[in-house]
Amino acid sequence: MNNINDLCKLQPTDLDAGQVFSGKPSGTTVRGYAVPSAYTPAIDHEYIFHESSRDVVVWFLNPQEPLYVFGPTGCGKTTCIKQLAARLNYPVFEVTGHGRLEFADMVGHLTVKGGNMAFEYGPLALAMRYGALLLLNEIDLTSPEIAAGLNSVLDGSPLCIAENGGELIAPHPMFRLVATANTNGGGDDTGLYQGTQRQNLAWLDRFTICEVGYPPADVEKSLLARRFPSLPESLCATMVDYANEVRKLFMGEASTGNLTNTIEVTFSTRSLLRWGDLTVRFQPLAHQGIQPVTYALDRALAYRASRETRAMLHELAQRMFPQHMETEAPKTETAGPENLQGDQALRFMRGQLHHTTAVANPRVHLEVVHTLSGKNQNGKFWIGEARPEGLMLHWGKPNTVGQQHVIPAENCAGNNSVLELEARAAKKLTKGYVLNTTKSSF
Repeated sequence: MNNINDLCKLQPTDLDAGQVFSGKPSGTTVRGYAVPSAYTPAIDHEYIFHESSRDVVVWFLNPQEPLYVFGPTGCGKTTCIKQLAARLNYPVFEVTGHGRLEFADMVGHLTVKGGNMAFEYGPLALAMRYGALLLLNEIDLTSPEIAAGLNSVLDGSPLCIAENGGELIAPHPMFRLVATANTNGGGDDTGLYQGTQRQNLAWLDRFTICEVGYPPADVEKSLLARRFPSLPESLCATMVDYANEVRKLFMGEASTGNLTNTIEVTFSTRSLLRWGDLTVRFQPLAHQGIQPVTYALDRALAYRASRETRAMLHELAQRMFPQHMETEAPKTETAGPENLQGDQALRFMRGQLHHTTAVANPRVHLEVVHTLSGKNQNGKFWIGEARPEGLMLHWGKPNTVGQQHVIPAENCAGNNSVLELEARAAKKLTKGYVLNTTKSSF
């Protein structure tokens, strides 16, 4: 109830469209609200309004008719609408279409409250009464006869609620209605969007229709770089190029080598951002010999594809991501990939030594340096080298020759100098030492 009272207090106002959408005053006004409400979407300051958003922005400036937005999956249709609404402080009520959606789900229903029957208003009734935006997502999954129940509302007529004694709700001057879909309402002749239905032509005729596609490559590259600043720019660029090649395969337009078959999955902008996020999260795996980009690719997209498609996606990835790019570590202000400490150093060392059961050439060599401040501690070094004959240890203070010690192989753990080296190095790494990977060999 408090949230509804919040809606009652909303005050419509004129806002500068340029200031709202681009940060630059334009002199063109757009209607919005002075302050947000509990139903207003949160502003994503990293969101980029690109060329595909133009028609939606123009509609917000002069919304004489409802808006129907269609485009491929995950291209940002819903996000675009909600981010525009957020900047106008517009409250938004969402309904997601499906085959069993009933008109009552949008209007409301009778319920028992305090032992009495009362009518509980649905998102359509609330949006019309308080001047909110009703967002009908995936509307082409809805039965056309159910969608046609909106015809009078789409024409601007009041909503008549028969279940509530024939109550009439006149549309608030600020009431807006937007529908989103993967198809243009004429059905899916591609076979890509199962469950979509051909909508009634008279119903479609009541909308202004616009198409939204995937953002241009430069926009997606910028979006990746802004969301995940630790990813190298060159990697972001190749990830976007890869996503566009996958989209071509999805549409049967690929021209990459012999990859000409149509596949059943595509790289939406949503999946691209998921891929970027997982690549950052899985970056430590690079120190275990696992490629973060392809590892994240499976979890962002490929695992939902058939085995044949997944193999094709990996083949394309091998072509587009050179080995040096896949292992390139994210930018960081802390220790770089040549200096690892703590758990990260332990994982790297154990990952490198995991399959080493015996010493072979070249000899296993680990070098760590103490970096914690303290008396006689800073710069203190410790070097371990596993050889067939045993473990060679060398340690000391800065600018000194230090001390050396040899542990014969028969005195090492499991008679294996590598296992002995791992155990002793682990103790050092848990005491503040840093592993220098450039001066270590495995």
